[in-house]
Amino acid sequence: MMRRTAHLIIFLFALSNASATESSRLKPVIDGDWQVLYAPVNAGPRVNDHTIFQDVNGDWRFVGIAARVMRDLTTPYMGHAVGPSLDEPMREMPVVFKSYPDRRPKWAPHVIAHDDTWHMFVGPGRIRHYASPDGIEWTFHEVAIHPGWFPFRDTMVLKMGEDEWLMYCTNRDNTLSVYRSADLYKWEFVQTAFKSIKPGTAYPRWFNISAAESPFVIHYEGAYYLSVCLVSLFEPKSYNQTLIIRSDDPLDFGVYAADSPETTADLVTVLPVHAAEYIHTPDGRWYITTCGWETYPGVEGMVPGTVLIAPLRWEKVD
Repeated sequence: MMRRTAHLIIFLFALSNASATESSRLKPVIDGDWQVLYAPVNAGPRVNDHTIFQDVNGDWRFVGIAARVMRDLTTPYMGHAVGPSLDEPMREMPVVFKSYPDRRPKWAPHVIAHDDTWHMFVGPGRIRHYASPDGIEWTFHEVAIHPGWFPFRDTMVLKMGEDEWLMYCTNRDNTLSVYRSADLYKWEFVQTAFKSIKPGTAYPRWFNISAAESPFVIHYEGAYYLSVCLVSLFEPKSYNQTLIIRSDDPLDFGVYAADSPETTADLVTVLPVHAAEYIHTPDGRWYITTCGWETYPGVEGMVPGTVLIAPLRWEKVD
């Protein structure tokens, strides 16, 4: 009798674990209308990759690529805007880092706050590290990563534990690399976290760029969700193609090759957005942003060149 009882307990435990695993396979869903969050004027007519964060006063801030036509890849400054709420348009501020610490291009920042210090990481090529006591005024600290490849870009930092952070970056050959730090200052390469290959969106090796860009990783309900924008100049529709890939391991999101058997990535959904940021507010609400060049088709009702924001919810994958 005890043996049967033990077997029943084991069976119920296994069933419970299976149910938990199944219920944790979720996907983000856009859950409302898109609204303009930031419409650049002085910084330039269009916005590309960006970061959204709260400063010491609780105000929301935008910093990102806001440039004039044909200067997106060479502009040394970034657009800047601020607002008290995510439910109304932000006010444009003077551009930041126009020649600080250099006049090299500045792309795709990401900001994370820890212990009363805000940290901003900016590419491309040399990943520059800025620090701030309030999220408003910034001081250049040092070059955090210098891989020697100019299009190395699009950083995103995820806090893992008390003394561990992971940084995801767009690297060569349609890949995302992951780095690890114990203090947000010194970083070491860990491994390739994701790769896109044909017939998925990917560039040939001779084309020295990477289609896998704008990574953002979310830890939600016990799993990790990678948002990655797969963009190819050879496939214009890919500009607003963002994959959401689930993994139990934040260091490995697999290989994506569309419907090919070479795919190992657990794709849960595709969102029609570009360079998305995901915001989880202190009161528990979720938001998603999108942006992009005005010459490419965007989300329905998009005001060309702006940053748009919409509410987000999570639901089970069918």
